Amino acid sequence: MTFPPPSGAGPHLPGPGPSLAVALVRARESACLTQDELAVRSGLSVRAIRNLETGHTARPRRQSLVLLAEALGLAPAEVRRLLRLPRGGERPAGAAAPPGSTVPAELPPAPPNRLAGREALADALAARLPGRGGPAVVVGPPGAGKTALVLRTAHAARDRFPDGQVYVDLHPTSCVPFTSDQLVHRVLRSLGRSAGVRGPEEARARLRDALSGRRVLVVLDNVVTEAQVRPLLVDGGRSAVLVAARRELPALPGRSGHRIGALGRPDACRVLEDLAGAARVRADRPAAFDIVRYCGGLPLALHLAGLWLSARPRRSPRDLADRLADERDRLATLSVGDLSLRASVAAYHRPLPPPLKASLYQLRDVSDDFGVEDMLDRVTPSRRLAVDLLEELLHRQMIRAGEPDRSGRVRYRLHEAVRLYVAHGA
Repeated sequence: MTFPPPSGAGPHLPGPGPSLAVALVRARESACLTQDELAVRSGLSVRAIRNLETGHTARPRRQSLVLLAEALGLAPAEVRRLLRLPRGGERPAGAAAPPGSTVPAELPPAPPNRLAGREALADALAARLPGRGGPAVVVGPPGAGKTALVLRTAHAARDRFPDGQVYVDLHPTSCVPFTSDQLVHRVLRSLGRSAGVRGPEEARARLRDALSGRRVLVVLDNVVTEAQVRPLLVDGGRSAVLVAARRELPALPGRSGHRIGALGRPDACRVLEDLAGAARVRADRPAAFDIVRYCGGLPLALHLAGLWLSARPRRSPRDLADRLADERDRLATLSVGDLSLRASVAAYHRPLPPPLKASLYQLRDVSDDFGVEDMLDRVTPSRRLAVDLLEELLHRQMIRAGEPDRSGRVRYRLHEAVRLYVAHGA
């Protein structure tokens, strides 16, 4: 396949004195190409292009540079200039790491399947990075697919952050969550700026300095408090912070919040089709609809259901639907390899204060909507405490709220995975 040269007169190399890395970055940006697009045009890998643009390739091959020049549409005279440029020297602001720093590439792989129902949100999030100093926060209940969404977004935006991409899981399974100071040192190590730091205050100052003058994307997964994120916020910087949170983070300044939850039935069915095969799922639509209902429309539960079917090509969707019909066994069925809906809910449930755990237990057999009056009957005689408990459960993604009725009363409902866990799996 051939590609036309970029439109217009084509990009030109910068004036006298730039390094090869500077020239390549500016020529690519002048051609309005991402690193991925340039890789397709030139036949080089994205990693090879990134290493050339950051100066990490000490002795680039002449043929590689010729291929890049042709893909960029450079004139013959410009190609000759490119081949004569020095390999080191000054870099454009934010286009490479300063001396002593490193360029991390820590992002886990992007989800291999399409994000049914989330593609538009992922594109919108990527387009807004970096924001105006505030983080982009994605929040939702267990199993809503927050990690998949932020990783897809991060991979789509990574070319705009040539100084590196840092990924930190702040609350790995069965581990104590990171403190803010631990996170600061972790990011500094990734950026190669941790040597000689004395004390938390100096560490935070050095991190602000590192992020303000560079273009770094920091992805934080499983965030539980604002304090974990706050040290990474730099006013007016070119870096960005992308957050997948287990609870609302209202105290973060300048944040852009995005709440996600269950998928609608068409998108949920597409998740099953992508994993188990469209023909197989469409051949038994009633069973597929039952699976979607039993999974509560949660992307993780649907992903596990699709994996269950793909691992058993001779079993029908109806076989799985019948297994999921018994809610006592539903969490056990929705577990494949090291992936488990039960573990996802447990990570949210485990750190809850005792009063919230007790409230959930008292509500475990309520499968419909409920309100403050139900809390007064089941949980506490104090109306004020009942309202506070509901707000905290909502804040921590254990329940969802409906629209107020004509009298202004709000009804709530346990997220289905939470109800199953409290009733049968806690």
